Amino acid sequence: MNREEARKVLQVYRPWANDQQDPEVQAALELARRDPELRDWLDRELAFQTAVRSRLRAVEPPPDLKQRVLARGKVSSLPVWWQRPGVWAAAAAVALLLAVAAIWNRAPAPDRFTNYQERMAGTALRQYGMDLETSDMNQLRAFVQARGGPADYAVPPGLARLQLTGGGLLRWRNNPVTMVCFDRGDRQMLFLFVMKRAAVKDPPPETPLVGRKVDLTTVSWSQGGNTYFLAGPAEPDFVKKYL
Repeated sequence: MNREEARKVLQVYRPWANDQQDPEVQAALELARRDPELRDWLDRELAFQTAVRSRLRAVEPPPDLKQRVLARGKVSSLPVWWQRPGVWAAAAAVALLLAVAAIWNRAPAPDRFTNYQERMAGTALRQYGMDLETSDMNQLRAFVQARGGPADYAVPPGLARLQLTGGGLLRWRNNPVTMVCFDRGDRQMLFLFVMKRAAVKDPPPETPLVGRKVDLTTVSWSQGGNTYFLAGPAEPDFVKKYL
């Protein structure tokens, strides 16, 4: 599989749809892990798809929509083409996609912390491959430091009790991001992303901020010269367990 073939496969890839089970998707993801250009494209693509999904899930139809549609259908047994439900459904779908695209195109440069969160959450959702598999934190620190990544990160006590499985180095707007991966104990992973605080215009405060990205619980905070973003499967007492 070459880069263009992988791109076509990954254009329809959705982490939340359990697509990872498809061998073709697995091959494309493996190529993306090794190919920096493809990996960067996939990160942007997933960030866009995550944002669109979030906006679509926030749309709620009017409570009386069903009754209104049924009432419209009783007016005539032979509706003209513009009264056919399929026509309006298609038109509504096109209008919604155009609206989302317009919002996306009008959006300012993606240089805010929320943009960084979307990008890293997409990485966690697709269980991004590690550059280095190790249970030795010192080895991981040396690995990312040699590649220009933040190595002076502080691991919260809750995470420190988990099994380190490895990590790697990512980039966001050409800024190095250290990824540290932990095994929660049930084959579920937690991802800690560390970037220099100065790399983002609006870093989070030192008091942790809890959020939700699709099926993930996220926590963001700053400490010293670094900013932290933790993402993992949603569960009760997430902050109490891992910070």
